[in-house]
Amino acid sequence: MISLIWNCQGAASKDFCRTLKHFVRIHNPSIVCLLEPKVSGAHANSICASFGFPEWIRVEAIGFSGGIWVLWKNNVTLDIIQTHPQFLAVQVNEVGLEPWALSFVYGSPNLQLRRKLFAELSCRNLNLQGPWLSVGDYNSVTCQGEVSNPDTFNHSRYVDFSEWIFREGLLDLGYTGAPFTLMRGVNSSTFRGARLDRALANIEWRLRFPEAQVQHLSMVASDHSPLLVNTCISASSHLNHRMRFKFNAAWTTHPKFQDFIGQMWSTTGELESEKKSVAEALQAWNRNVFGNIFQRKNRTLARLKGVQRCLCTKVTPNLLRLERKLREELENTLYQEELLWYQRSREEWIRGTGIPAFTTQPLWLRTATGKFPN
Repeated sequence: MISLIWNCQGAASKDFCRTLKHFVRIHNPSIVCLLEPKVSGAHANSICASFGFPEWIRVEAIGFSGGIWVLWKNNVTLDIIQTHPQFLAVQVNEVGLEPWALSFVYGSPNLQLRRKLFAELSCRNLNLQGPWLSVGDYNSVTCQGEVSNPDTFNHSRYVDFSEWIFREGLLDLGYTGAPFTLMRGVNSSTFRGARLDRALANIEWRLRFPEAQVQHLSMVASDHSPLLVNTCISASSHLNHRMRFKFNAAWTTHPKFQDFIGQMWSTTGELESEKKSVAEALQAWNRNVFGNIFQRKNRTLARLKGVQRCLCTKVTPNLLRLERKLREELENTLYQEELLWYQRSREEWIRGTGIPAFTTQPLWLRTATGKFPN
């Protein structure tokens, strides 16, 4: 089973929703937990419904602070053990496995409130027995090596966290990816990074899932890395399909698209011949200029991951500028990918209803303004 846990720092923006849908499409998690969504009430429910998960539960944010959303698919069942302003504890029921406990944590930035978290989140208080996994943003570190500036490390602020881990008998599951899960700052003097997000488990859980791994995904649309917890590692395969020419609505987002169409389209030729010649020109333009969205996305993600790794060891103005540029490029690429998937879903709907998929008017003439057809 795969779970995605993310301090999204606000769930209402289009950039965030687009990025989350990308992560869900790529990693196919059974459970998604969003921390600090900063949205409450009916608006929060409408956002949860848009993600396509049949079930969810929310711990309301207090004003614009905190909040925990947990969404899950039908292949698992979650039974609520306890809700709390700083954690949500559930029992996970999977087919063929004994139930186990899972707690999602958002530790308050306030030291006194965070101490209440570590006092109240315990096996004894929750009557937890057997395997237990606790994951989230604890707003705490365990040592100097988990912050970008060890000189500012204050042991007294984090001693409660280390004592809680020892008292509950929890093990750090480790990670792959950049060592810091929080990075912010616009220059070398203001930059700071820390490993605030992690997954901890007791010995029973570790023995139940010996192959479980935690991955720090790239930071996009938030200053925090999403955590991907996979209890059973298995290889995945991707099939490539050769397809005939189809207009890609995402092309219209390219700044040179309209100029290109203006140069290629002739008002003096016959319609069918012009459609064919422009289609051939667009295929070449797609290969040489626009590029493959998925390859570009993966390449940008890989570069972003490498830059964020470097920032954990050395902060320079050039690296910070490159990191911001790559984030912008990735958000733009994800928007283009969203258009692509939206277009494909509409084509499938058209085929299913028997409506003709093509009209006599070239599709690029109707989309060159940048507006997606209704």
